[in-house]
Amino acid sequence: MPKAGQRSKRPSECPPSRTETATMAQVTISIPHLVMREQSDGTYRPRFVPGPNLRKMGYKGRDLRTEAGDWYSLEQARDFARALQNDIETRRLAKESGKRMPRPMPPKYLTVQTLFDEWFAGPQFSGKADPARYGVKRLAAASMRYYRAHRKALEAFDPLFMAAPAAALTKASLRGLFEQVAEARGIHTARGIFSTLSAVLSYAVRRDRIRDNPTERLRLPSPPPRIRVGSLEEMRQLIDAADAIGRPELGDSIMLALFTGQRQADRLALLDGRLVEGRLMFRQQKTGALVMVPPAPQLVTRLEAMRARREGAKVQWQEAVIDETGGRPFKSAWYRQMFAAVRATAVKGIEGKLKPMASLEDFRDQDLRDTAVTWLANAGCTIPEICAITGHAPEHATRIMKHYLARNTEQADSAIGKLIRWMDGKGGL
Repeated sequence: MPKAGQRSKRPSECPPSRTETATMAQVTISIPHLVMREQSDGTYRPRFVPGPNLRKMGYKGRDLRTEAGDWYSLEQARDFARALQNDIETRRLAKESGKRMPRPMPPKYLTVQTLFDEWFAGPQFSGKADPARYGVKRLAAASMRYYRAHRKALEAFDPLFMAAPAAALTKASLRGLFEQVAEARGIHTARGIFSTLSAVLSYAVRRDRIRDNPTERLRLPSPPPRIRVGSLEEMRQLIDAADAIGRPELGDSIMLALFTGQRQADRLALLDGRLVEGRLMFRQQKTGALVMVPPAPQLVTRLEAMRARREGAKVQWQEAVIDETGGRPFKSAWYRQMFAAVRATAVKGIEGKLKPMASLEDFRDQDLRDTAVTWLANAGCTIPEICAITGHAPEHATRIMKHYLARNTEQADSAIGKLIRWMDGKGGL
């Protein structure tokens, strides 16, 4: 380590990798391509000094300071050197393969934290997103909450990761981080953190802040799919419980889910529900897409009762399901609380009115979608027929069927029954 006032070694004089050597009262630190100027107070002022070959590649020398103007710490200087080495190797490989050599890495020390700050202050979160100008839409409120929550989870789990340079992230280091989070917080939290991290890095690529997104094609493990299909008895119990506690609109929502297969958020935003040319027509508030279903008697009865209850209301909402006590559309958090109250009643029962049903303790609103798809399949519907009700793309519906119906005994019984009838028709074995 040069003493104060002495000339530091040029990068060309430094060994090809960082070394740390201890003597009696001196530690020598050498970082490739960096000059570490020691100050009288023991701090350092690192500077990036590219050699002739790096200058030919477009790199320029500069002092290493954060966006706040502070000099890099020793750890930040090391991170910068690692990111620089990755950048140099990437550009050299591109040149050797005959591709156009990318521009050098940005001069600023872009930390993961900085990218998050920029993204959260950008048009997708501020409400000013214009697809024609920015190429992106404003995020839904639920998506913003999701990203903010998982950013906080990442900051709490590994604050040093947030201070790392984004350009230094590698697939290997990210896999290691995923394994640590999954072990400590569970795979669901790990997947949430990484979907958030992927989103912010995709933003950084679009804005030319980093070159590529290392979270792409990581092939991280997924939790096993949740398969929970309600029985007819369980669904009757839930609807009866909703009616018993004076929340019939929850019963309407459950019935609507069973006959349309819509997710909770889409279901609460469905508009209209009128009979048009012999079909119940709903319109999705978010996309404007139409959901047309045949008028099942059970669903028609619920909708007619709902309209009768809302007949005298001063404010008429277009949503098919609203919070009738509050007289306004449901907020998702309030709806979840009401569904939990209905489920608790269904599990516990009501003396003299409703027998307890403990099997519903693990049932969630999201399971209504599983139930709808499975019931349609059990009734003999084809994938195109199911898609016509639920609105899935055929390839998506096929993937769902693999998960939803993999353990379904009714489907297995039906399949073997068909096989036996076919074999008997051919004379048997």
